[in-house]
Amino acid sequence: MSLKDKEKWDDKFSTDEYITGKEPSRWLEENAGLLNTSGKALDIAGGEGRNSVFVASRGYEVTCLDISQNGLTKARALAHEKKAKITTLHADLDNSSLLENEYDLVLCFNFLDRNLFSGIRKTLKSGGLLFYETFTLDYLKYSSFKREWVLELNELLQVFGDFRILRYQEVDEDPRAFASLVAQKP
Repeated sequence: MSLKDKEKWDDKFSTDEYITGKEPSRWLEENAGLLNTSGKALDIAGGEGRNSVFVASRGYEVTCLDISQNGLTKARALAHEKKAKITTLHADLDNSSLLENEYDLVLCFNFLDRNLFSGIRKTLKSGGLLFYETFTLDYLKYSSFKREWVLELNELLQVFGDFRILRYQEVDEDPRAFASLVAQKP
């Protein structure tokens, strides 16, 4: 990501208000029964930490990774408020690599960088879970997003097709359109 991206996210996260709220994403919460009670988790582009804090409260050792220092500061504050323990990692994903066979759970919500797909595959341990949710091509009807920022239809199914697909949906409901996946690495 560029310095411009870092500045954009630091600015968005500079208010006291949590822009996506303090509760976990609905997809994560609805499918929480698939989570184990322990292991290492990585929240990619974790922002203000709502999903990191949720899985930490369920017993995971969580690293919340983001380019925004402001977002990570809010993630630590939310963890403190909810009495959960997370580790935050300030990183530019364009200049970072993910360790191989490191995590039992990877979360990625509202973020797309296709260059990370191979890193996600590598960093998940065998049997590890991937929770992924982000915008699809249909979202362009409701937003000024660039096409490269959205998934093609069924793209997550194709990219992670060799994983065991536990849950999948594509939703197009004005003003949002997104794909949601829970998959297990073989």
